[in-house]
Amino acid sequence: MRETLNPLKPSDVQVTAKIFKLAINNWWREPDMGGEREGCAASRMWRAACGTLVAPAADDAWRQVVDAAPPDSVWHSLRNCIAYQAGVWQNLLLKGMPDVMQPAAFKLAIVLRHTPSELTVRLLADLLHLHPQSQDLTAYVLALLTDDEAWCGSCGSSAGLPGVSGAVATGGAPLRDLQLFGDCELAVLAASREEYDAHAKLVRAEYAALAHDSYVELRIKILNQFSQIPKLYNTVEFEGFEAAARENIEREICTLREHLLTGRHE
Repeated sequence: MRETLNPLKPSDVQVTAKIFKLAINNWWREPDMGGEREGCAASRMWRAACGTLVAPAADDAWRQVVDAAPPDSVWHSLRNCIAYQAGVWQNLLLKGMPDVMQPAAFKLAIVLRHTPSELTVRLLADLLHLHPQSQDLTAYVLALLTDDEAWCGSCGSSAGLPGVSGAVATGGAPLRDLQLFGDCELAVLAASREEYDAHAKLVRAEYAALAHDSYVELRIKILNQFSQIPKLYNTVEFEGFEAAARENIEREICTLREHLLTGRHE
């Protein structure tokens, strides 16, 4: 029987906020290990998760994830978005945050967040088919990836996997785990000014095919949607970053509106 994991007490929030801020401030300066283009935080998380699960052919599966990943020049890549979220999550755990119900499977979900859905389902089947809890673990990962509340922190889109029943998937993970996964998605909104701006430039590169004004109008619309959400973060571990996130959102909206008025592109 699993022990019930309780969230941090209110007295722990300030300490957790300082820890999380440290993770935010250092994520993009973390050096590559062994020349891995995909980002060391993401690859370490993958190896740790697969090692815990004793998953066969983990290295081959990782190569498939890397081959299917977007280029490093955009935000939703292994080196950028995934490595960032992996670094934030690992730093919180190292500083004493209570873990989730299925720690290894949670890490798999973080790494697979922007992997094509068909490949994700196939890799999970290959990696977990020998595990005695393969069905439960698969349902847990798919619940995290298909939860309607798991928004992408930089583009505002949801990451549902086509062909997977929402009712079945959502039943595979407890509410706290779903909320933590969603909060990790939004973690970048609370980054330092320098890092948030670097993230915003990578998001723009992801939509390079859009004309400047079209992109700016779309981005403002998405950011306004975020600004209208009453509570961006749903867990006590992340609630100390609400103000910083809203400040970044409003600052980017103001900058983009100025671009529309002046014709600036930077």
